[in-house]
Amino acid sequence: MGIRTKRRLSTTLAGLVTMLVAGFVTPAYAGQASAEPAEEPLKPITNRFMTWNTNGQGLGTPRAIAEQIKHFLPQVAALQESCLNEVREAVRQLNEAGFEYEYRSGLSAVNFGCPGRLGTAIVYAKGTTVRAHNRKGYSDDEGWSEARGMQSFTTRLDGQWVRVFNTHLSAPGHEKLRKLQAAELVTATRPHPRALVLGDFNTRPYVANVMGPIWQAGFKDVDQFCGPVEDARCTKTLPKTGPGFPTKAAKFDYILGRGVNFRSCRLHTPTEDHRIVVGDVTVADVPRPACTVT
Repeated sequence: MGIRTKRRLSTTLAGLVTMLVAGFVTPAYAGQASAEPAEEPLKPITNRFMTWNTNGQGLGTPRAIAEQIKHFLPQVAALQESCLNEVREAVRQLNEAGFEYEYRSGLSAVNFGCPGRLGTAIVYAKGTTVRAHNRKGYSDDEGWSEARGMQSFTTRLDGQWVRVFNTHLSAPGHEKLRKLQAAELVTATRPHPRALVLGDFNTRPYVANVMGPIWQAGFKDVDQFCGPVEDARCTKTLPKTGPGFPTKAAKFDYILGRGVNFRSCRLHTPTEDHRIVVGDVTVADVPRPACTVT
């Protein structure tokens, strides 16, 4: 056998060996290369609204706010009794984690329980229409440590313009103030046939002096069993009882709609204080679903 023939055989054998090795090795690497691509980042759910009294001066933290927003992915979260510096930090954490949110503060007051001011805020998905944002205080409240009022803006929902209000009425023991504030809230909503009101009203739905004008103005709560007549099926949003809490569990937190409907209702209990209320909102004519509690 000549030298050239030997070289050709050596080259051919080397090629065969390479092909055989590739045949055994390639599938393992191919499996890695063809693995499913990383999941798309979760995005806010269109027309999902959330309300939560975070009790910022006691139980609220930026991490808690960020985690609950990441969990429910609302398009808009209305927050009450929140330390506004904590809301700002929560939004920073959300964006750092890849969730694109922005925020605007509402009414606020100096509070010794906060390293910053205490009040209301909205956190909303980037790209959400927020037109004519406004902050307006009620004509009377408890005093310097609380700033009760309405934070409002206009957005699009199913192609329709809807005015959204975020509010926190005066604390238990101030029924006259709540009555006044509820009346002013109804007056503010009157020009808007489609309106959403989210917040902590500090009163039960069947307390006529406060809630009567709201029901008469055509609003309905996301919970179909919460209305002007006391109903044991109305889900409580303040579940804790005992010292420092109402004598019995209470419905204090609302997502109220006029000219809109709700596709879902969910309540979540992240702390011993207020439950989160979440609803998917639509302008379509759909029945209100039963609420689930976690």
